[in-house]
Amino acid sequence: MKFASLAMLASLLVAGCAVTSPPTVLPAFNPADPVMGIRDAHYHPVVANYHQREPVDPQNWRRLNEERSPAKTGAGS
Repeated sequence: MKFASLAMLASLLVAGCAVTSPPTVLPAFNPADPVMGIRDAHYHPVVANYHQREPVDPQNWRRLNEERSPAKTGAGS
């Protein structure tokens, strides 16, 4: 068991010393290149569509469900 672990560790060590470098992921990207252009930075507010809500007393949940139900009353649902 020790020999297998040592052999695996040695193979990982040898593989880590490989001569080849990793491939370039973005070879065409250069921020200093004027041909690349500048992307527009759009403003997106963090608190868009914010509605202040206040705590309320408990209400009749059956009535609230019926008011928000897509089915009409008496439709069998």
